[in-house]
Amino acid sequence: MEAVTPVVSFAGVFALGIIFAVLGSVKLRLAEILQVDDAQYGRLISTLMFASMIAVLIIGPLQDAIGYMPIGLVGFVAGGVCLWILASAKSYGLAVLACALLGVGAMCVNTIGNTLGPTVLFGGDNPAAASNWLNVFFGIGAFITPVIIGKLMGKLGYQKTVSIIGAIVFIPVVLVLLAQFPEAEGDFEIGASFGLLATGAVLFGGLSLFCYIGLEASMAGFVSTYLKGQELTNEQANTWLSGFWICLIASRLIAALALGPLDPMYHAPVIPALAILAVIAIYLMVIAQTPKAGIIGALLTGFALGPVFPTIVGVTFSKSAAIEAGIAGSVFGWIFAIGLLGGTLVPMLIGKLSAAGTIRQSLKAAVVVAAVLIVFSAILWLGVPEADPADVADVVAMAAGK
Repeated sequence: MEAVTPVVSFAGVFALGIIFAVLGSVKLRLAEILQVDDAQYGRLISTLMFASMIAVLIIGPLQDAIGYMPIGLVGFVAGGVCLWILASAKSYGLAVLACALLGVGAMCVNTIGNTLGPTVLFGGDNPAAASNWLNVFFGIGAFITPVIIGKLMGKLGYQKTVSIIGAIVFIPVVLVLLAQFPEAEGDFEIGASFGLLATGAVLFGGLSLFCYIGLEASMAGFVSTYLKGQELTNEQANTWLSGFWICLIASRLIAALALGPLDPMYHAPVIPALAILAVIAIYLMVIAQTPKAGIIGALLTGFALGPVFPTIVGVTFSKSAAIEAGIAGSVFGWIFAIGLLGGTLVPMLIGKLSAAGTIRQSLKAAVVVAAVLIVFSAILWLGVPEADPADVADVVAMAAGK
């Protein structure tokens, strides 16, 4: 069924939002069940992120070679099953294994969602607008997961609640079986994807995502801590953290509506413009002398960051001719893996600076990262020409030794 195909892409990013939000949402109860401290629980999250970073480099080119359906089936099945394993885990070792395999499932649904959508929506001619629409649903998945878990945990308990979340991730298997996917090229080799790093679009798209995912992960992890330092209660800080995510989702929706009718040539400058706004917003958080100013800075940061990820993905696809050349999976795999590295290193840096001083002063590092994002995204815009699909194929063939 052709009408089902775009729904699979939305389901993929929605499922990714759920998966990435689960560990944070069940942290207190799962840590109690496993009898682990914060450092050990942090390693569970690191396991998920590291497994994701490795998996996406394999899954991207694999999807280009074998098609969307196998990747989608593995993704939704693995995501649901691993959450069921996590729901019943009584030992730390089993929880680590579940998180490692969950990273594979997460990157399958992530890859199919973020590459299928730009391929089939708007006829494949407006990947930035398509990506913004898709990632509205990532934000919704990440936002509603802690809400659902918070509502159900007290009534049903940990195991049943997480099992329900796993069932939600599993359900789109039916959609994958019903959908009609574009055919894969079938001759793209995993080793050949290394040649894509020689292209400016993949290099600077990846470096831009390094900065962006580093910023998003840092804000998600430290905004509530920052607001508590602004003399807000725990409940108030968590409420405004939800406000941060609402602003991020809302700005993606606005970008999707705005970029739809806009010529794709005007999409690339949107990224450095938003990065400039992010610099201003995060700096406002640094200098804020009142809770109100701090809250405004946090909300404005969420609004500025919202469209950056999907627009980078869309512009990179356009600049690299990824869709036309049939290598969207491989291109996405590289830029997302580089982005995940930023999501690992930047929050670690801010955490260390915060431990040595204050969270507000540590956000100066986030200002610097946002400023670097301006530079990389400006190079992606002005310094990287639109690629010819034939030239991309030549680069890939050389890397494959053909």
